[in-house]
Order: sequence, then C-alpha cells, then structure tokens
Amino acid sequence: MAILLVSARPAEAEFDGEAAQDGITITVTKTVLDRAKTGLDLQTGKPDPRVFEYSSATTCPRNTPGGQGADIPCMAAIQACAGNLPQEGLGPQVTLYRRQLDAAGAPTTNWDPIGTTCLADQVPGNRVLDTLQILAAFRNTDFAKPTEHLQPEGNVTLVTLATYFEVTWPDTGFKPGEIDAVTLMGYQLRIRPNGQSYDYVFGDGDSSGPTPSLGGIYPTGDITHAYTRAGVYDSHVDVNYGGDYSVNGSEWIPILENGIPATVRIPGQTQPVTVRTARARLVIN
Repeated sequence: MAILLVSARPAEAEFDGEAAQDGITITVTKTVLDRAKTGLDLQTGKPDPRVFEYSSATTCPRNTPGGQGADIPCMAAIQACAGNLPQEGLGPQVTLYRRQLDAAGAPTTNWDPIGTTCLADQVPGNRVLDTLQILAAFRNTDFAKPTEHLQPEGNVTLVTLATYFEVTWPDTGFKPGEIDAVTLMGYQLRIRPNGQSYDYVFGDGDSSGPTPSLGGIYPTGDITHAYTRAGVYDSHVDVNYGGDYSVNGSEWIPILENGIPATVRIPGQTQPVTVRTARARLVIN
C-alpha cells in the first residue's frame, strides 16, 4: 500500500491549493499523482533529495494509512466521485498521505494528508478496487435467466382470455438476492444482484414494461395479456439487473455507472404460448 519516493522542495509550498491547519485540503490532480510516483516536486516537477513514503486510504470514517481496512470503500467515498467524467476519476475517493524518511529509511514525521482524489487507480501504492473493476466484476456475474409461469396452466390459453404471467427463476445462475463471491486483488468481492425492472414480451408484438413487478397468478397478478388471434407465440421476460457490492465484509454499496445504478440486461428463456379459439356449440340431449 505504501511506496518510497524521492519528493521535492520545502514543505511550505508543495503545490497549488488551500492550506489549512490540519493539512492541505485540495483535490489531488493527475499531475500531482504522476509527480509523486516519479519522485518529483508536487508543484514544480523538479527533483529534490528528500525522501518521502506515500500511502493512501479510502476517504471513509476511521480509515487511516496502514490501518486495517484502509483500502475498503464506503458509501461516502463512492458518492464523492459519483457522476464524474473518466478524466476526473470514477472513484472511490482516496486520501493521499505522505511522511518524510531519514537516510536509514525511518520515518521522521507523522502521516500528513496531502489531499483527496477520485483517480483511485493512479494513487502510489494503490490497492483500492476502483469503480471500473467493480463494474467489470458485476458484468461478468453469471446471472440467472428468468423464465415464466403462465396461467392458464400448461401454456395453453384462449383468444381474448386474460393470460397471467409470473417471473420464475432457474436453479442455475445468480438471481436477485443471491451472492456471487470472487477474489480480486486479494480482496473478497461480493456481488449481490437485484432486479431493477422486467420487460414482458408476449410474442405477438405487444409487451409490458419496464416494470418492477414480478407478475403473479390469478386473480391477483398484475401482468396480464389477452391474445387477439390463435397461434403459437414465443413469449419471454427480460430482466434488467442492478446490484450491490461488498469488499471484505464491508457495508453493501450500490454499483454505480456515471453516478446512477449500473444495469445489465439479461434476456429470459423463450416460452411458447399456444393460443386457441373457443367454439360454442348447441348440443341436443
């Protein structure tokens, strides 16, 4: 997590920013990070013989450099970078620290906060799981493909009769509420999918959604469709998955993309529906 660097210049004017009694309170830019990683003065870019050790921690309550869980994200660190452009950094927000070392490599100062940045992947000695890595893991989840339960039973219905649709889940894949755990950069990353919305495609050109409803059975189900012609129609329900994540047992954090909940659309399995015409006959007993 920490890295030894040769830094630059006297401490009174390290780089542009507003100095405060408890440390520099500016946002650390990419230029500052590049200079820190190459042992240059953070303001001028010139070398200096002083040696600094750099470290970082996500900008979360109680997180300190070198402390247990220093690289674990929290909601505050995620929200601080939500909606950023890629060049501004997608987060989570990280606080950069440094301390000066003597010729033997022993610290001569305490950790001093330099500032914060959303460029988590570019911080010296970075071990933070950044937003792009979380998004990639989310999209690589083996999501369950939804199926449908129809009423009338047997996937056979009649023209103009209200047919009820209900989402069901197979045994394979991760459905809403289940947890997919992977190891990434030495951390246990847990992905918990949720069903953001559903699109019911009835196969005859009509559809319903997106809707948060899982449908249901007669008579309370709220997803119904009446076919107007006899035939066999390929229906299916597609799910738009969202998700939350947790790192090493941390709090559950929404997975965001461009500041809004990230989604993955998974097409459901096709379900043929046979629609028949009912014929009325008079019978003489």
